[in-house]
Amino acid sequence: MKGQTPQEWAGTSRIFALVFTDIVDSTKFANELGDERWIDLFLKHRDRARELMPKYNGHEIKTIGDSFMVIFRTALDAVDFLLALASDTGDERLRIRAGIHVGSARIIGDDIFGNMVNYTKRVEGTDYGPVAIRLSDAAKNQIADEKAERHSRLSFQPREVEFKGFTEPQRIWVVLTPRCVQDRYRSSDQ
Repeated sequence: MKGQTPQEWAGTSRIFALVFTDIVDSTKFANELGDERWIDLFLKHRDRARELMPKYNGHEIKTIGDSFMVIFRTALDAVDFLLALASDTGDERLRIRAGIHVGSARIIGDDIFGNMVNYTKRVEGTDYGPVAIRLSDAAKNQIADEKAERHSRLSFQPREVEFKGFTEPQRIWVVLTPRCVQDRYRSSDQ
């Protein structure tokens, strides 16, 4: 939440749902548009993401280039945020890819650290189509266990992937969203 440090937001919790986002083809946009127009486009996206974060109880840790690093209390909040952001990125030309993982992390100052941070970035960076929300097994299980009505139209496609630094293949899940779900997230925010 605005005005709070990550520690104040988290309280005593060390278990979070972490999100990394990335704008698809941002380098291409920057090269085509030039700095002034690209930065204006990115600022629209940044403002839209920051407008949505409090609605889904998220706390921005930082931006890294055109990417966001945001913590949420649950994977449900995180996926709701991403569905809303994917359906309205701040500009119709922009598309995002994102990863969600649930695990423990340590808050130090205004940042978070731990293996879950690296793992979440690996989930976001998997190469299964440029535009997608990807979940770790832990995040997918939290969403499946809740059985929230608002997620009943989502489907999840498993993928076995190799992650740098991990000896065993890892399973991630690509979130498939029917058009009506995207429209609902777009209209529910207006």
